[in-house]
Amino acid sequence: MLRTQSNLFRSAIEMSNMWKIKFHGKERPIAVSSSWNEQYEDLFLEEGPIDYIYDLDVPEAWKERRVRFYFGAINTKSKVYINGDLVCTNEIGYLPFECITKTLKYGSTNEIRIEVENKLSKDGLPAGRMPGFEEEGNFPPANFDFFPYGGIIRMPYVEVLSKASITDINFRSDRSVPSKKLGIVEIAIEVTEESVGKDLEISIGDLSQRKKISGKQVEFHLEIKDAKFWDVDNPYLYDLRARILSDREVFDEYKVKVGIRTVSLDDKHILLNDKPIKLLGFGKHEEFPIEGQGTFKPLIVKDYDLLRWIGANSFRTSHYPYSEEWLDMADQLGFLVIDEAPHVGLEKYHMDNPQTVKLCNENIKKLINRDKNHPSVIMWSVANEPDSAYSKSDEFFKTLYDTAKSSDPTRPVTMVSCVPFCKKSGGPDVAMRHFDVISVNRYYGWYNHQGKIDEAEKLLSDDLDALYKEYKRPIVLTEFGADAISGFHANPPQMFSEEYQSEYIERLFKIANEKDFVSGIHVWAFADFKTAQNIHRPLYNYKGVFTRDRNPKMAAHTLRKLWKGR
Repeated sequence: MLRTQSNLFRSAIEMSNMWKIKFHGKERPIAVSSSWNEQYEDLFLEEGPIDYIYDLDVPEAWKERRVRFYFGAINTKSKVYINGDLVCTNEIGYLPFECITKTLKYGSTNEIRIEVENKLSKDGLPAGRMPGFEEEGNFPPANFDFFPYGGIIRMPYVEVLSKASITDINFRSDRSVPSKKLGIVEIAIEVTEESVGKDLEISIGDLSQRKKISGKQVEFHLEIKDAKFWDVDNPYLYDLRARILSDREVFDEYKVKVGIRTVSLDDKHILLNDKPIKLLGFGKHEEFPIEGQGTFKPLIVKDYDLLRWIGANSFRTSHYPYSEEWLDMADQLGFLVIDEAPHVGLEKYHMDNPQTVKLCNENIKKLINRDKNHPSVIMWSVANEPDSAYSKSDEFFKTLYDTAKSSDPTRPVTMVSCVPFCKKSGGPDVAMRHFDVISVNRYYGWYNHQGKIDEAEKLLSDDLDALYKEYKRPIVLTEFGADAISGFHANPPQMFSEEYQSEYIERLFKIANEKDFVSGIHVWAFADFKTAQNIHRPLYNYKGVFTRDRNPKMAAHTLRKLWKGR
């Protein structure tokens, strides 16, 4: 499923005008794409269902075309109706889905109505509160540490194109030889049935190939000599173009920017183009005041500017896939991304539930299908902080690993563990052994051994050494950090002060950085973010080195000195 595109042969119309919502019989305007929670005071804690309504004029000329509705993401469950007819449903948040329908009225105004529900439940993902904890924990009852925003959070489009059209492109360059500057490229293109009998032409750089379409997939193999490899210092992007044509008539065209690069591992390092890299950066969230988890393009630009200012080269899309605009800019600027599925807060219940297992596997397939062509994405993460000490998590995560590997054998796969420290079941982690890279969240000196940075240094050092001795694989410290309320100072440093956060991050970073098997160090978190209400979170999680509105705390300047030397 390709994202929509406008060019000479297809048109993508952004349904970005004000929508209407209907709730409790009352209609009012709402902005799309964004969450509903902070646009209206009475919707702050609402879970729906809420009806979104949009009037779309459909010209008569569309009758001879293929019309596709593409929804970037809706949180979380949705039913799409056109002129009262149910045309598709979706239960996966943070990822796109499409509707192709024959119920349109051409030469007329059509009512698009989307019923959206964001109810937190033990069966949903991200998960709601688990059975037995009804009176404890967050409100809203999220089984995760960020606010459960609902609504049409990413832009919906209607795309008009030829019935003979391209439906998917899969670009691979993992067999390339960086030392010889040889780009070995494999391209698989899927097309509609109406395309059979026509020609498919692809071009990349100075090379092109043309083949007769005999089925719904066409494969190409090209070798690019003196190839320009994509990396963090020179993120070179090639323009890949695919066209369906017959004689001199062009029916469809799709363009995508791609990077030739390889990702591999040895027992200590992540290798980009056969050279070791160290990930320096953050876990972060895609959220901002008023917008919630909506796609706010000025914020994307601002965050990348701050990432470059501080000297970061990477981030993890914790704890769900971000909008593709984030990845477009990572491709362009040379940032490395650990792309994470929306699986946070998985407990025993989920691993024993066939419905949840099926949904997790579908999520991973959709994530990889959406993001597989982004050179910036160097690793897939199938979950964050699950109960991977549970005995059945061994089989559960082996299944998720296999799903990711069969969907994309070109990238390493990881799972972010916090076991044994964050789960009541204790340790050891029984699922970590299945993954290519060992990723761990550790909060010595914060959630345990509070205020004792000396002890935290030794505990982290011993922990990392033990992990490497056990697994002999590259390790990424995916989270460590401390809350700091902006403007709160203490001498000597004390918890929640900017001084404590700054000293804590500097000292623990240095401990991890001296280990040659630690291939990545990500601070939690890039910026403060909103959470559900609980006694540990006064409005926000304050572990950001930037405030929620992106002003630097003392720790941001400390990291800039560590990462850029100034």
